[in-house]
Amino acid sequence: MKSTSRLFVLLTVLTSLLLSACNDEKNESEEKPEVNKPQEENVVIPALTDEAFFEQVHKKLETAGFEVREPMEADVELFGAVSGITLIVNKETLMPLNLYKLSPSDERLSELDKTGYLEVTTETKHERLAAKRKDHFIIYLHKGHPDYEKVMEVLDEL
Repeated sequence: MKSTSRLFVLLTVLTSLLLSACNDEKNESEEKPEVNKPQEENVVIPALTDEAFFEQVHKKLETAGFEVREPMEADVELFGAVSGITLIVNKETLMPLNLYKLSPSDERLSELDKTGYLEVTTETKHERLAAKRKDHFIIYLHKGHPDYEKVMEVLDEL
């Protein structure tokens, strides 16, 4: 009799545990409020056709045999630019090619002609970056890019 009553108690406990687990699942699904997701911001990535120069650079690099991804939004504040795009050349995501359109009257353009460097100020530091100028556009590619020389050679032909 002792074993029968122990078995009965054990079954009663297991049954009550199972029933409470089922009730918890129902309550959780009933109690969950609907989650309202905030509307996503629309990020506008410039198209190549926004500027003929951007499109020209893209086509020139592709024609020269480079793998060039679609343009991404560039940090125009860094260079104080009007517009800009970033191109990944030959899968080098850490060293993209940056193209910026500056105002034709920007004083830094003449300084770039003299020194080959453009002064850039970030929140924490002031830097001089080696860049090239085509009209009032700036071409910046980090010199550590494995294809730096080849890319710049192609872009010199523009």
